[in-house]
Amino acid sequence: MSKRIKSMSYGAVAALMLGTFALAGCGSNNDTAGNANANANKPADGNAAETTEASTNGNPAATPPAEDNQPYELKWLKAQDISLPYDASKDAVKQAIEQKLNIKIVPEMVDVQQYKTKLNLKMSSGDIPDVTRIDFADDFQKYAQQGAFVDLTDMINETDTPNILREVSPEVFEQAKVNGKIYGIPYQGGPGAGYRWDLVMRKDYIDAVGATVPKTLDEYYNLLKKIKAEKPDVIPLGGYTAQIGEVKFANNSFDNIFGAFGVTPGYFTQTDGKFSSYDIDPKMREALLFLQKMYGEGLIDKEFATIKEEQLRAKLYSGKLFSWMGWWSTASDYDTQIETNELIKSGKLAADGSLPNQAEEPYKYLALTDSLVGPDGTAVAPTGAPFSQMNAISAKTKDPKKVLQIIEDSLAPENELLTVWGIEGEDYNIVDGKLKTNPTFVDPKTQQDKNGNFRGIQSYLFAPGLNGWPRYLESLPLRFSESLGVAINNKFQIADASNYLESPTKIAKMVELNTMRDSVFTQIIMGGDISKFDDFVKKWKSQGGDQIISELEASFQKKAGK
Repeated sequence: MSKRIKSMSYGAVAALMLGTFALAGCGSNNDTAGNANANANKPADGNAAETTEASTNGNPAATPPAEDNQPYELKWLKAQDISLPYDASKDAVKQAIEQKLNIKIVPEMVDVQQYKTKLNLKMSSGDIPDVTRIDFADDFQKYAQQGAFVDLTDMINETDTPNILREVSPEVFEQAKVNGKIYGIPYQGGPGAGYRWDLVMRKDYIDAVGATVPKTLDEYYNLLKKIKAEKPDVIPLGGYTAQIGEVKFANNSFDNIFGAFGVTPGYFTQTDGKFSSYDIDPKMREALLFLQKMYGEGLIDKEFATIKEEQLRAKLYSGKLFSWMGWWSTASDYDTQIETNELIKSGKLAADGSLPNQAEEPYKYLALTDSLVGPDGTAVAPTGAPFSQMNAISAKTKDPKKVLQIIEDSLAPENELLTVWGIEGEDYNIVDGKLKTNPTFVDPKTQQDKNGNFRGIQSYLFAPGLNGWPRYLESLPLRFSESLGVAINNKFQIADASNYLESPTKIAKMVELNTMRDSVFTQIIMGGDISKFDDFVKKWKSQGGDQIISELEASFQKKAGK
């Protein structure tokens, strides 16, 4: 369902993610297709607190400290919500980071909403911060080719930068290259860029028909038939359409069905430099025929192509919906709303009409699972692009190797915990072996702790977070940890092969092609002749698709430096 995080219902999550959003506000949101999550793609939540000698500041390959051992001055353009009070000189976390890394951060504050404008002005004037976080899709590639950033190609390796390579795989660095060279370190942050959707079902309905949570497409299909037979007033599978022409079809409503056939709408594929699109894959034809069968048997909501999310929610809350594809952060609130409605029906709801915060309680009415596998035991889950931004070192910085070493040292596990979560015993605690943030440590009005210090967690960091910041999952309330964990641990995640590649025709024609796809796919699912798919494939190719593929292949070769 919706990707929105409801601040009143998810207060704890909103507080936890504040730093993520403040930093990401200057970048793009990658949720679904090269677009995010995302995402994006196994969580790194379990071993981040472990350290090894090779990963600490004592790395033998580290740049020797200056003879006077004075802190290295690092100019920093900091995105800041200017509506909230903040004084960098009184930031206890910033001071701890400076002491740990032997640096002096010189921050220049800029409103988070104006970050990109301010950064472009500084880039144009040549007044570039020592390290710049910048959107990859357009600005980074442009400025890298103009010589604004240090070429890191020969500086990033297993010997000198093991922490960086632990965070960013060689495959991702390949995607981040500009004309075959590395000019920055990919950044995503937060939970990473992994898959964000769960198949959500009413657990009480599963129990009522004597079934278990399905793992295969056949098991799911048979369960839907059972629900239809024993609960005729309940819609077995719900869906909705937010807009047409988007990357994903019907707002991911049928991800699990398509995925079991090894396809996903809106994504491009690449094999040995040759590109194609899942939209025109023969397996997509098979998936559409199966969805047509489900629709004809009354297993799919007849209104999926016309209703919006709000209407789907109304069906859920009234008990008329069994299963749907849900965005990870929505499940907790939906479970609570279902419980509220059940208590209203039984006359047992509290006098004030509300329930206590349920985020730390196990799910009572919902069951969540990941991809349904097809007959071959595999599936496809469309993850977001692995990164949306880059941390790049200015070509004008006085000592590029030293700055790269600072980044490398900051990614030692214990230093990464400091920059992401703050100071143990203050900003967070380890409770029963799990990291838990301290949401009451800072006064929400003054943004200060009891000693008058500000707490710049997630403000001064390089942690790429492509697979999630360290111990991210365990820091969340129980329900959110479970729902996000199911999604991002999905082992069948795939990325869009067109991510980070140039195609002017894709920019110009993709909405038109997606709109045509949405119309044809919907018609087929609702009973239209499957020959419409064959006609669609021909039109897709002739109306821009073939040209897009040609441009993607050329861009792929150029990025590889060939």
